[in-house]
Amino acid sequence: MCFFTAAVAGTVGGMTAAQAMMANISMGMQGIGTVMQYQGQKAQAQAQQQQYDYQAQVNENNKQIAEWQAQDATDRGAIKEKQHRIKVSQLKGRQRSVIAAGGVEVDSGSALDILGDTAELGELDALTIRSNAEREAYDYKVAAMNQSAQAGINRISGQNAASAGRYGAMTSLLSGAGSVADKWYKYKYV
Repeated sequence: MCFFTAAVAGTVGGMTAAQAMMANISMGMQGIGTVMQYQGQKAQAQAQQQQYDYQAQVNENNKQIAEWQAQDATDRGAIKEKQHRIKVSQLKGRQRSVIAAGGVEVDSGSALDILGDTAELGELDALTIRSNAEREAYDYKVAAMNQSAQAGINRISGQNAASAGRYGAMTSLLSGAGSVADKWYKYKYV
């Protein structure tokens, strides 16, 4: 207020009233600009952190979906394995019937070899089904772990963005305040 009063009264330190008023307005505008820049940087940092937090939540959701898919792959594999074992058992039963109907003893010789081969190949197929399901489930588990890791990275990035925004805002505020103080000093004492 004293600057304005001095400016209206005549001259201040060799300045005309109009020059003094303009200097006051300039300092005021620079101060307002500094505060607005400070607020803008804080808001930008907050928005960036919210974006990272949102992406982290998306990653957590994707992780959960991948875990469900892994469990589904394991369950489907167990069902397919069981169904295959039933089919092999039924095939062995039909083979026994056909062999016995042909008058061949089923518990010895070639007949036993045929039934043994059927059982062995059927078991190999069942284990392949299980192995494929476990590999599929493993892929989903790896995807879940990757989503979890990415969620952590996004949260850290959000925290870093918030910190950087706070530091940037404070730097702007201090720099602007220093500039206003310099102008005031020059106005008042130079």
